[in-house]
Parts: sequence; C-alpha cells; structure tokens
Amino acid sequence: MARFSVLILLCCLASAAKAEELPTSPVEKYLHAGNYAAGESAMLQALDVNPADDEARFGLGVLQFFRAVENLGRALHEYGAISEKTRQPFLRLPVPANENPATISYQEFRRVLDLFGRDLARAESTLADIQHDLVKLRLRLASIRLDFTGSGENPVTLLEVINKVNRRPIQFPNGNADFRIHFDRGDVAWLRAYCHLLMGMVDATLAMDGEIGFEKRSHEIFPKIETFTDEEEHWEDGVDVIDAPRLRRMRLHFLMVAKLNPETWKYIRAETDDDFEWLSNANQTDQLGLPISNEQVDRWLAMMKQFEELLDGKRLFPGSLLTFVNKNHDVSLGMNFKTVFDNPPENIFNRGRIEKEGFYPQYLEPQTEKPVFDLPALFAVFQLFDGPLGAARAFRLN
Repeated sequence: MARFSVLILLCCLASAAKAEELPTSPVEKYLHAGNYAAGESAMLQALDVNPADDEARFGLGVLQFFRAVENLGRALHEYGAISEKTRQPFLRLPVPANENPATISYQEFRRVLDLFGRDLARAESTLADIQHDLVKLRLRLASIRLDFTGSGENPVTLLEVINKVNRRPIQFPNGNADFRIHFDRGDVAWLRAYCHLLMGMVDATLAMDGEIGFEKRSHEIFPKIETFTDEEEHWEDGVDVIDAPRLRRMRLHFLMVAKLNPETWKYIRAETDDDFEWLSNANQTDQLGLPISNEQVDRWLAMMKQFEELLDGKRLFPGSLLTFVNKNHDVSLGMNFKTVFDNPPENIFNRGRIEKEGFYPQYLEPQTEKPVFDLPALFAVFQLFDGPLGAARAFRLN
C-alpha cells in the first residue's frame, strides 16, 4: 500500500513537471515583468528580422493592449479615481488609492480618454496585420503585471485586477491556476473587436459636450475636481455634439465589432484541438468553465448581423420605438443610423427639441423600403443568456 501511494505521488509530481515544461511565447517574460517598453522593442526587432512572424506580431499587439490599460490606470491613479463609486466602464479599473491626488478638469478627463483610445488604436492596428491561420500565443495570464502608480512599487497582477472587478475570486474548474491560455487565430479577431468596442465608446463619449454637470456626476469618483462656472445650467434635455467626426468614427468602430464576430467564430468552430482555449467550441474545454453553446453562438451572430446592417444603413431603427421620444412621430418612418452618425447637427440629441419639433426628416426613411431592426432577435439573445453566469458568457462574446 505504501509503495502504491509513493507511485501515485511520483506520477503526480511527474505530471506537474510536465505541465511546467509546456512552452510559452517569448513575449510572456516582458508581460510578467511588467516591462512593456522593452517587450515592444524586442517584438519589433523580431519582426524586423522576420516580417512574417505572426507570433511576435500577436505578442506585440497584446503588449500594446495591456500598455493601454496600464496607461489609463496610471492616469486614473494620478487623479485619485475611486473605481468602487462608478459604473462607467473606463473608470472601473481598480487602481490603488492616492492620498494626494491631482485636481482633474473636464478637459483633462477628455485628454485621458483620448490617449486611451489612441493606445488601443495602436494595438488594434498591429493585430489587424496578422495573417497566419495557425498563429499561437501561449501565455500564463495570472502573473501579467500592471504598474498603476508608475512608481515601480507594488504592481498588481492581472488576476488581482480581474478578481477586484469581478468582486470575488475567479474560479478555474480545470485546475489552471496560472490561467494558461493558448490564444489562436479566432482570438485575434476577438481582441480586435474588443479594441474597436472600447474605441467606439471613447469616441461616443468625446463627441458630446459633457462639461456641464461633470463635477456633479464625478464628485464621488475624483476627490478633486476643477469647478465649472456654469455648473447650475440646465442640461436635462440632452447634450450638444461638439466633435461630429467622432460620431462617424464611433459608428465605424461598432460596425467593425459586428464584422469581426463572424470571423472570430469561423476560426473557433473550425478548431479540432483542445489546447487551453480562451473561447471554446462545442468539442473543446473552456478554461473558465463558461462554455458557449452552438445555439448561443448562432443567435448572437444573427443579432450582430442585424446590428451590422443597422449601422451600415441597410436596416432602419423602428419608427414604433421613436414614438417613446416623440409621441406624434409617424410610425411608418424609421431612422437611418448611418446618416445620423455620419452628419449629425449639434443639437440632434436634444430631447426637448425632439419632443416639440420631431426628428430631422433627413434621417427618416419609409419602412416599406428597408427592413427594420428586429427586436425579437435581440430578446432571443437575452433569453438564451439568462440565468447564472449568463452575463459572463455574453460579456466574453463582446
């Protein structure tokens, strides 16, 4: 019996040693050290030597993505952001407390978001150049380091950040405590889509004039805010467009999200291996224990196709829903979102004006000429992802 126990122990140790011997990508050491600048230089040099090295290119894109997150975290720490006080996606990053924060102004807040969007654009541009269908990026995500203070002291790991955002420790049902993931070609499209999603949200925010009311909306998040003299001015009816081209860029970013989703799942569904998957098909093991069924994928892609057509002007926003803003609106006229976002007037989102005057006619089209966005398709997705962990599964789809 003792010999049998020893044999089992030796087998376990051998298995553990074998797991440690699994290869990782060269970029991992820079991610684990939090040395993103040196990592970028190394990957760029690798690409100079071999421009077809898509593993190095994938690694460079991931480095640039995490550098964007780290730069945003540093800016939020500088101004003492308290992530627990907000639901705004850009401000939920759990940065360390700052006992002596700088004073933030609305213009400085815009600058922080603009730089985040530019950093994401670099990462997405790098990822977009990946061509090889069999590219792999083998990483242990748990130990990726992020220095949100910029001091080099007490950096946090990616796993710590995820646990704080999740508000409970993440579970690894397959014993994958290192959070080892072997990213592949489908994940390239997935990460590109997330970059576009975040960039679109940045452009949507910065297209609008949010200065009035900024102090009131943000006082629980930032300890020190520069006072705006017209703070008491009424803004309940909506905000003005101050950077119209950003709304067009927002539309194009969200359009790319819709276009990249089918690409993501085309590659993932074609996979025949089971290799530490981030997103898994029906025959693979999901490392987070959040498998997504074929039915869920099909309905998700059907909804994304409708979003694509809506943003591309091939499908109209239903006139029946426009009556919630203007009860006298002719329900036979739908709205073309492409024309709205590509050439918006300054006061297009002013609810008071819409209630009195209606929608601008140049953005309306007869619903007999184009299909309208099918709300049941949207509700079908909500129903499919209902229940425990449904939201988490939907989040991973973008």
